[in-house]
Amino acid sequence: MSIVGILAAFINPAAHSLSNIFDAYIIGNLFKKTSTAVFYANITNIIGPLALLFIGPIHLLPLSVLPYALLIGLINIGYLFPYYKALKTTDTSIVAALFSLERLFVPFWAYMIVGEIMKPVQYAGLGIIITASLVLNIENPKRVKINSGFWLMLSATVILSFETVLYKRILLQTDWVSAAFWCACLTYVFRWFILCHKSARQDIIKNLPEYKAHLAQFCFIEIFDQLGNLAPVFALASIPVLVETSITSTQPIFVMICGYFLTILFGNRFKENLSPREMIKKIICFILIGIGISLAIGI
Repeated sequence: MSIVGILAAFINPAAHSLSNIFDAYIIGNLFKKTSTAVFYANITNIIGPLALLFIGPIHLLPLSVLPYALLIGLINIGYLFPYYKALKTTDTSIVAALFSLERLFVPFWAYMIVGEIMKPVQYAGLGIIITASLVLNIENPKRVKINSGFWLMLSATVILSFETVLYKRILLQTDWVSAAFWCACLTYVFRWFILCHKSARQDIIKNLPEYKAHLAQFCFIEIFDQLGNLAPVFALASIPVLVETSITSTQPIFVMICGYFLTILFGNRFKENLSPREMIKKIICFILIGIGISLAIGI
């Protein structure tokens, strides 16, 4: 297994942690409608494909994998709707942790589409990751009531669970630069179809001044968002799907650390509960997630 691939996979959760915090900020402070947040939060995504033009030659995708690329484009838009709604209901680090639910479905798709099989110890690690993620979302231990963010993120991760495996399938027939470029372009094109919905279009136009006023912040965070998007595609060229998806479970740890320091610097403008009791629960669960990742990677 490639050490470079493993290190590249860790770029994804580290970079996306800042994106998660910014996403929580815009959905809570800038835009009220989810469709408007989805449109404006990622409209600068064209930066990623343009940067790839300077990394290596871009080849046309084989026709046999074009359907997979189209599906990735749709997935990258579809999962954002329940994800942004979840950010309205619970802490950002918990939402990030709930991306671990994706691991419930990835083993099945990895086996069906690319023939990957996990060892028993890797399944044990996966089970630890999922259990810790569930504990994070128990609002009241006495009533064992799971908050609505869990169900929203379950929907998001069901949609997103296909993405990594589809990328792996595409990478069997092309290089990572071409795969990342065309999937990013398709995602960017599909995002504009939000304007076809009349009420969404009206709210997007209404909030254009708000977007212009914060354009610098959107462009800045886009750098981290694109690092988080491109790094796993590069990693998948040299490591198994299930290892890459397990590594991304460290994302809530990065979110909590970044959220803590951003709150100290700028005040509590980011959705994150930093009370001692909640912090202890999160730290314990994040440690368990780390153990689960170690087992899944095989170290």
